[in-house]
Amino acid sequence: MKLDTEKDGLDSLFKPYQGLLLEHIWGLNENERVAVGSGKAWEWLCGTPEKKSRASVIFFLNDMVDEGVLDFDDRTGKGGHHRRYFPKMNREEFAEYAVKEIVGGVAKAFPESQMIQKFADVVKDSLMWE
Repeated sequence: MKLDTEKDGLDSLFKPYQGLLLEHIWGLNENERVAVGSGKAWEWLCGTPEKKSRASVIFFLNDMVDEGVLDFDDRTGKGGHHRRYFPKMNREEFAEYAVKEIVGGVAKAFPESQMIQKFADVVKDSLMWE
């Protein structure tokens, strides 16, 4: 995750296709848990302007598992084992996670700065204000 302050929402943290994939998976899981395989996720993405390779989709979904944003179950089928992905965090939990990661990254980059606590307080206050 890299913050681009020129953009908004998920586009500020991810490439456009990655944000679309997360939104799609969250949308599928609004009412019940729906696990989606990389093939189905890729097929869905091919219907958007953000076409990418299936490998790009697989790498991104696995990265989100490593980050704790998504989880997966493992199913066997034609060709062996297949991961099916579903959210481990909802949108709100992800937003909180992203803010903590960004603030933590700034604090790590500038450990000597007295402004870090002030920055953290401003972020905390602005999140509570909304």
